[in-house]
Amino acid sequence: MDTKKLRQKILDLAIRGKLVLQDPNDEPASVLIEKIRAKKKRLIEENKIKQDKNESYIYRSDKSYYEKFADGTVKCIDVEIPFEIPESWEWCRLGFLCDYGICINVQATDIPQTAWILDLEDIEKDTGTLLVRVCRFQRESKSVRHAFKKGDVLYSKLRTYLNKVIVADQDGYSTTEIIPLDFKGFVIAEYARCVLMSNMFLEYTAQCGYGVKMPRLGTNDGKRALFPLPPLSEQRQIITRINNLILITSKLENDKAELYDIVKQAKSKILDLAIRGKLVPQDPNDELASLLLERIKAEHPESNKKASKTSDNSHYTFSLPESWEWTTLGEISQHNTGKTLDKSRNSGFLHKYITTSNLYWDSFILDNLKEMPFEENELEKYSAIEGDLLICEGGDGGRSAIWDKEYPICFQNHIHRVRPFSGIRSKYIYFFMFYSSLNGYINYYKKGIGIQSLSGNSLSSIKLPLPPISEQKRIVKKIEEAFSYLDEIADSIKA
Repeated sequence: MDTKKLRQKILDLAIRGKLVLQDPNDEPASVLIEKIRAKKKRLIEENKIKQDKNESYIYRSDKSYYEKFADGTVKCIDVEIPFEIPESWEWCRLGFLCDYGICINVQATDIPQTAWILDLEDIEKDTGTLLVRVCRFQRESKSVRHAFKKGDVLYSKLRTYLNKVIVADQDGYSTTEIIPLDFKGFVIAEYARCVLMSNMFLEYTAQCGYGVKMPRLGTNDGKRALFPLPPLSEQRQIITRINNLILITSKLENDKAELYDIVKQAKSKILDLAIRGKLVPQDPNDELASLLLERIKAEHPESNKKASKTSDNSHYTFSLPESWEWTTLGEISQHNTGKTLDKSRNSGFLHKYITTSNLYWDSFILDNLKEMPFEENELEKYSAIEGDLLICEGGDGGRSAIWDKEYPICFQNHIHRVRPFSGIRSKYIYFFMFYSSLNGYINYYKKGIGIQSLSGNSLSSIKLPLPPISEQKRIVKKIEEAFSYLDEIADSIKA
């Protein structure tokens, strides 16, 4: 279940007047409009505010919507109205309901040390949850801040698609990328927050935001945004209903996270049983793994040198079936890294190649493959063929996948190509790598300070339990069957 979409569906129903029933006894939103206009007129006459020449209000007549401006101009705006609302509701401009863009700027030196300092990273995207509350003495701040007060709606005008909107529960000071909105009691702050976080508002800001890398909503566009306004009493009912539904959604989200964790634990347990020789029964007719290793030593004497570089297996606290043997990746496979990009060399023919960004656990994403020149005599060494296991040198715990295409593919220097000897199953080694990543065992072999990686020697020294080849096939089949069932469960959670 996609809880993000579910949250948006709740907000969509709310701002369309479909979440709660309308009460004919409620004072209609048109009365709210007149109250706002009367208050503004009085403040203008008292010289407390200035007349906004661009201000307007929207009204309905003969099933059409019209907008009347301060200079008396009227125009039909039917094309702008995104959807129909109940008769007791009204469409407004956001700038009519609050002083959008009018902010109180405060120098950092004038902010008390114990004051709340709010930055964008403090707000969780999509949910609008406050992740952390920081005081000035906890966060160095030298830039100008916007002052806000308890009850203001704090709206992020930067990268609005992140949907970071909260209602202030106390006074504080925010980054200037956050606009404090005071609806002066005519709109309940929590309802205004719902409108600002709705798909309707997100789509509007996506259309008129400016800037490519860091898009923002301009002040004039913010003022011109349409806002569906219900009666005050209905706003309260909508908020109560939304809060109840969001609680249910949050529970579903937590349940989903728990189910994902269960699936992950189940996979780890299956792999644990597999590498201990407890997933499938042993067959006394299988060729012993010791004989397999002797054959490999005879056929590939170069692997004997790698065998001397083994590391201890103290992190493996279990014994193996009699038909199995401990070995190392260097003893049972040939491996090398790919070609390093050399921009100064242009000889050879261009070939597409795999980078670490194309390689994921058990899969490849082959969009936008890069190209570099390869000499004819380099292709065999720096190409993967069907059945080769490719392993990332750094990053996510030896991230691995088997190349399963009929055509060869070149690969870069930060990827190891592992080609098993004598019929050893690449998929068995892949599952061992996945198991080692899930349990952190792979970290015993990583080298480096800060960014750790698997060097060629480290990869060769990785200790693994080796079953007979026939048992490897049975283990792989059993794991794939179990994982397929678990993946169906995970997919059902997403649906």
